[in-house]
Amino acid sequence: MRSNPPSERDRVRLALAKVIGGGYVVYALMVTPQMVEQGAGLVPSWYPLLGAPLAFGPGIAMLVAAFVGRWQRAVPALVICCTVGVLSAAALWLALASGSSTVPAGWILDFAGLAGLTLVMVRPVIESVLALAAAKLSGAAVAVTGVVGADWWDATEEALFGIVFTSIFILVIHQVLRIGSALDASRAHTESTVAQGVANIELARVDALIHDHVLSTFVAVGADRNDPRVAKQAAAALVALDGVSDDSTFAGVAVIDGPEVVARLRAVISGVDGDCPVEVEVSDDATACPTNVVAALAEAAAEAVRNVSAHAGADAQRAVFIGVGPELVQLIVTDDGVGFDPDEVPHDRLGLALSIRQRVGGLPGGEAAVISGPGEGCTVRLRWTPSDGGID
Repeated sequence: MRSNPPSERDRVRLALAKVIGGGYVVYALMVTPQMVEQGAGLVPSWYPLLGAPLAFGPGIAMLVAAFVGRWQRAVPALVICCTVGVLSAAALWLALASGSSTVPAGWILDFAGLAGLTLVMVRPVIESVLALAAAKLSGAAVAVTGVVGADWWDATEEALFGIVFTSIFILVIHQVLRIGSALDASRAHTESTVAQGVANIELARVDALIHDHVLSTFVAVGADRNDPRVAKQAAAALVALDGVSDDSTFAGVAVIDGPEVVARLRAVISGVDGDCPVEVEVSDDATACPTNVVAALAEAAAEAVRNVSAHAGADAQRAVFIGVGPELVQLIVTDDGVGFDPDEVPHDRLGLALSIRQRVGGLPGGEAAVISGPGEGCTVRLRWTPSDGGID
C-alpha cells in the first residue's frame, strides 16, 4: 500500500537533520582528540569511551536515519536524544572530575550550540534556547572545573556570547519550519477547494435533475392534472430521483460502447497533441463504459500528455495506447524523456495528484499509476474495470 508522502515541514526537518548531523560528524572528528587530551589527569581515562558516544552518538544516528527512508520516523526522537546526550556528557564529566590540570577543558563548549539548533526542529523556540543555555553554561563549567587558575568569568562570557549568537540561527531554523507548515496548510486548503469544486459539480447535476424533472412535473400538474402525460412525466421523475439515491455510482449514467470510447479518447488526446502516436486495440466483445468514466480517463490522459510536452524534454518520444476489452478499459501514456521521482514532486504541484491519480483512482473500479525515475522516462497507466465499477 502506498504511504502518504512527507509534508513540507517534514522535508525541511529531514534536510536540517542531514546538515546538523553532518556537523556532529565533523565535531566528533575534531573534538574527540581534545576530549582525550584535556581530560588527562582530570577525569578517568575511560571517560572518552562513554562521553564521546553520549555527546556525538545521537547526532550521528540522526544523520544516518535522515538518509534511510524506513528510519526517518525516528528522527524526532533522535533530536531529543542529541540534547540529552550533550547535557549528559557534561554532567558525567563534572561528576567524575577529581584531578587537576592547567589546561581548560573547552572541548564541549565548542560544539554545545548544536544542542539548541537540533532541538528547535521538534520543540518551541523558548525550550530550544533554554537547552542551548544549559548546554553552553554546562560547557563553561566543564572548561574550568579542576583547572588551576581558571578564569570563571572568561568561560561564562564565552558561553553567553555563544548563546546569543546561536539563538539567531535557532530563530532562522524556526522560521524555515514555519514556512514549511504554511506550505502544508496552503496545499491542504487547495485540495479542499478542489474537492469542494467536485462536490459542487455533483450539486449542479442534482439541481439540473430537479429543474428538468421535478419542477417541470409540478408545472404540468398545475396546468392540467388530468393530462395523461402528467403521470408518465411523474414516473420518469421518480426514476431519475431513484437514480440519485441509488448506491451505484453509475445509476442513471449513460454508457457507450467500446468503439465510441476509443473515438472520444482519441479526440481528446489529438486536441492536446495532434502529433502524438496513438495505438488502439478494441476486442469484439469490448465492454460498454459510463460516460463519466470516459470523461475522467480522457481528462487524466490529457493532463499526462500535457505533462510530456511540458516536462519530458524537447527530444522526448511519446506514445499513447488505448485498449478496450471485455473486462478492462486501459489507457497508457509513455515517453522516454528525462523522467522524475514521483515521490519528490512538490505538494503544490496538483496535476499529478489530483488531475491524474485522484481523478481516475477515485472511480469505483478505477486505478491510476505513475511509473518514472530520473533518466528513465515516464509511464502513466490508467485502468477501469467494469466488474468493480457497477456495470453488469
